[in-house]
Amino acid sequence: MIVNIIDGRWEVIYFVGEHNHPLVDKPCLTKYLRSHQGIPPEERAFLTHLHNCNLTTGPPTF
Repeated sequence: MIVNIIDGRWEVIYFVGEHNHPLVDKPCLTKYLRSHQGIPPEERAFLTHLHNCNLTTGPPTF
């Protein structure tokens, strides 16, 4: 995708649809995305601590 500012607005001037992919339809699958891997050791330790205390990191369930 290529964008330019035309008359003060961002406009897409070139787009290749074949390079696109569908969005993840289930939030539980985001853990498999490359951008969601590689958690820093400090954050991993904090998440492990929360898990060991039976606390979740997701939105609250009522």
